Amino acid sequence: MNKELYVNFVLSLSLCMVLLLPGCVINIGDASKAKYERTVHLSAPLQGVTKLDAQTNIGSITVKSADVADCDVIALITVKASTEEKARELGERVEIVAKVSDDKLTIKALKPVALPASNLTVDLTIFATKQLNLDCSANVGTIRISDFDGQITAATDVGSIFCEEIRAGLSVRANVGSMEVRYADDAPAACNAEVTTNVGNIEFEGPAKISAKLSASTNVGSIETARPLTVVGAIGRSVETTIGEAQGNITLRTNVGSIRIK
Repeated sequence: MNKELYVNFVLSLSLCMVLLLPGCVINIGDASKAKYERTVHLSAPLQGVTKLDAQTNIGSITVKSADVADCDVIALITVKASTEEKARELGERVEIVAKVSDDKLTIKALKPVALPASNLTVDLTIFATKQLNLDCSANVGTIRISDFDGQITAATDVGSIFCEEIRAGLSVRANVGSMEVRYADDAPAACNAEVTTNVGNIEFEGPAKISAKLSASTNVGSIETARPLTVVGAIGRSVETTIGEAQGNITLRTNVGSIRIK
């Protein structure tokens, strides 16, 4: 078995093992066959807000920049239960809150006690001004962030993270999931980024001109680069180098997976 096939095999096996754990998305023999969905629209003022905190247990988070005075939120709520009546009753009691405290806006779901966490999925789509600092977290789900100037923090246990048109520092991590980070062409050269996953591939595209120390490592996988790098020795499973004047720091780390640098 070649290295690429082995990496893909380990990725698939790890994902299957995680999904079969109690409390995750897939439950063998689950009696909750009925499903109820509803969509909630709400907005929150952004005056004085510098940080956006978006949270979901199971579900996706998508944050897009927009020229708006208020933060607009679309939440798709999906509830599973033993009957349609029960699913509807529980689904109507799920509350999406957007609360401002000091300079932070927090968006999350509040569920009724009778609803098991594994039976609730909340997909959040958020539109906000690009100057905000972002903190997005999910237990199981994908996170997508597009066109922001502020600092970005994102974490998920099982799921992928995609960041594009980024212009500031970021820290993104996952246990099982791939990472894709793409900086905007006009992003500052001094780039600070930490991208880590236990099981998953990493694809990183920095600004057109990067000024940073670069550290990339994988235990099972390969490292490829389309960008000219000055490296002492062959590119193997770890790379330590500097780009430009080395004003920033870039760390790319995966345990099982490959790394591609553009």
